[in-house]
Amino acid sequence: MSFGVPAALWALAAIPMLVVLYLLRVRRREQVVSSVLLWVKSQPSASAFRPSRRIERSLLLLLQIVAAAGLAAALAQPALLGWTAERGDVALVLDASLSMRARDVAPTRFDRARAEARDVLARLGPGHRAALVLAADRPIVLVPPTEDRGRVAAALADARPWDVAGDIRAAVTLAAQLVPGSRGRIVVWTDAARTSVPALPNVAARILGTADANTGIVALRVLRDGQRAQALVRVTNFGRAAVRAPLRITRDGADVYAVTLALAGGESRTVVFPVAAAGAGVLRAQLDVQDALPDDKTAETPLAPAPLPAVLVVGPDDPPLERLLRVAPVSRAAVTRDTDPAAWRGYDVVILDRAATGAVPPGRYLAIGAVPPNLPANPSGTVVAPEIAAWDRRDPMLRFVDFADVHIRQALRLEPEGGRVLAAGPTPLVWAYDERGIRAVVLAFGLADSDLPQHVAFPVLFVNALAWLGGDTADLRAGQTVDISAAGMDRAELLRPDGTQSAVTARDGVFSIPLPRAGMYRLVSAAGERLLPVALGSERAGLIAPGAAVPGPGPSATGSQALARLALWPWFVLGAAAVALGEWALATRRHGGDA
Repeated sequence: MSFGVPAALWALAAIPMLVVLYLLRVRRREQVVSSVLLWVKSQPSASAFRPSRRIERSLLLLLQIVAAAGLAAALAQPALLGWTAERGDVALVLDASLSMRARDVAPTRFDRARAEARDVLARLGPGHRAALVLAADRPIVLVPPTEDRGRVAAALADARPWDVAGDIRAAVTLAAQLVPGSRGRIVVWTDAARTSVPALPNVAARILGTADANTGIVALRVLRDGQRAQALVRVTNFGRAAVRAPLRITRDGADVYAVTLALAGGESRTVVFPVAAAGAGVLRAQLDVQDALPDDKTAETPLAPAPLPAVLVVGPDDPPLERLLRVAPVSRAAVTRDTDPAAWRGYDVVILDRAATGAVPPGRYLAIGAVPPNLPANPSGTVVAPEIAAWDRRDPMLRFVDFADVHIRQALRLEPEGGRVLAAGPTPLVWAYDERGIRAVVLAFGLADSDLPQHVAFPVLFVNALAWLGGDTADLRAGQTVDISAAGMDRAELLRPDGTQSAVTARDGVFSIPLPRAGMYRLVSAAGERLLPVALGSERAGLIAPGAAVPGPGPSATGSQALARLALWPWFVLGAAAVALGEWALATRRHGGDA
């Protein structure tokens, strides 16, 4: 059973009032006597109003309590959710969008969907299977088809909405593959705020939500231009009615900016203001608006740009590279000739500069003029004076990199298997690899064998490569999974935006961190603390206006199986009225009862 208005159950508080009134009421019974002198000293009124007497058995009081409870239950709009006809395998699809956190349906839209999905699971016939799919920014199969109801119920209890715009259509398509055939049924719970549910014969949709009013922060960034810094905050009114939205910006708790935005229905406004660029700190934006979705009213971002990873250079002296690392925004840098991987612990990226090493363990590597034997680059000899004929300008690692005037005296001849070639001439000259726990960038030539250090492409290429190797966190969004170099550590502590904390174990040399919520994540290990600012998965995630199921050949047209919601409140009203009528008849009858 589910309730349309659970808050109406507070009306049950009227039952104790009925008991109090029953204790305080005057109890008199008509009697024919020969004289009133017998009653003068009895003081009936005082005894009638004595509240401390015990509750006597009374059929009238019981009927009054039943009638009051029936009316309170009717106000809560109870309903049964189940199947109208034959049963079969079922796939339960829950919309995991940010909008499903809206509280216009108590306690939230997602909680209501989860409760109703639990009801459907309980009514599934014996021998039939159930599957559970979460419609996040990409569909996730929480439980494949199984007859184990406890497993599905446990996954339902653990499911949470993400700060993304859920892809309902992709989730329904995936669910149709899990329960194929005419007897397979798909039940979808969504608010359909951004997209409709596909109108398929075996799909039944439950559209949740009533409100459309929501104003939220959709972006918070710090923009730098030399020594100056500006903060950018974007606020969107997703509702139809105009709102006034007070916006407050703080830096480590101290106010730095405040403004009240007047937003028309559907309007977005971007606020830009200067901030002090010196020093670190966290910038926090707070929107003081009361509506159905409180989860998009804050945003945080570090004021200082995230530093590049800690770098260790293994190999002989290389002045151009060492000069670059002294001015590059790396968290720390060191140089060693020790080729033992045990000495590399504590560094995010190891630069193998013309260093002959054995097989390298999982980790992050920039190989210059040398290739570790367990990388499938397959070097075979050298190439004299290769020309960089083409490079992938669309790859983030080659952003703003121009190899047009770069000359190379000699380079290794590579025949890579897998990975991706970023720049090439007669042989691959820049190659990237990310498999088997190793993320690596290989330059087929040494810096001393080229004039690359004399070009602007040199610092740009290396900074881009270090950012990619260390796990670029410049533009993280909810719904992603970010890989952070473990720097040789085995575990770290992760503090999430909701305040929960858990241990993270390194696997293949990285910490893989899923990011279902927007906000500030903090990864703390022996190598230090790293801040991970995460934005909303989509700027449309805050759209909460409920849509509608698309009319078409839905489940009712097939006559086989459909999700039915049977309203029970009319029966509660009729039952309460019948009980009240019976109580009135007993109370007013000529003989018997308390009148």
